[in-house]
Amino acid sequence: MPTTFICLANSLKEGGRCLAGIELDANNNPVFVDGRPKWIRPVCITPHGEVPNHIAEPFQILDIIQLDVTGNQPHGYQSENVTFNETTIRTVGNYNRNELANICDSRNLIFANRGKAVSQEAISNLNHSLLLVRTNQFEVIEKTYEDTPNKKQQRLVFSYSGNQYDFPITDPVFLHRYQSNPDFMEPFNEAFISVSLGVVWKDWYYKLVAGIIF
Repeated sequence: MPTTFICLANSLKEGGRCLAGIELDANNNPVFVDGRPKWIRPVCITPHGEVPNHIAEPFQILDIIQLDVTGNQPHGYQSENVTFNETTIRTVGNYNRNELANICDSRNLIFANRGKAVSQEAISNLNHSLLLVRTNQFEVIEKTYEDTPNKKQQRLVFSYSGNQYDFPITDPVFLHRYQSNPDFMEPFNEAFISVSLGVVWKDWYYKLVAGIIF
């Protein structure tokens, strides 16, 4: 079944990419279910469902992508997962950035809490793993960890609905721009952030910044 969506994430994932976005109808209008935009995450038959780099890399955030969905593959909170015919995926247009405010999420909390992750006990209460939020307060910070002392991790600290969040960035295009010029964000006073909930790691499901749009 041909399906069209706005690419809002093309992020790093276990040796491949996580592609995701909001579905569009036949008139290129966002699809809403129960008052919220309908996300989809195309997955492949790979160890972690990642889309191989050679398939995903040509696509940019805000591309309108079309593919043939072959089945729904929900996995608990990752209800958005779909399989697809890998030979059919292509770009068919570009979404207007000025329309993004209309598809932002309305939840007060990001994945039901104010923290960096969701616990094993709480994960069963979630039925989604993707959302888009808007913020006008954001900055990148860098951290190092004991297991990778020579590698800095870029994280986005931002405010949303009265709370401050701090998540690692997995958007490769943004990371490249930031690492080339850390000051490139200075002219921007607004950002749209695609947030994803990753797979379990050490008994926690961590929140990730999968896409950043200025």
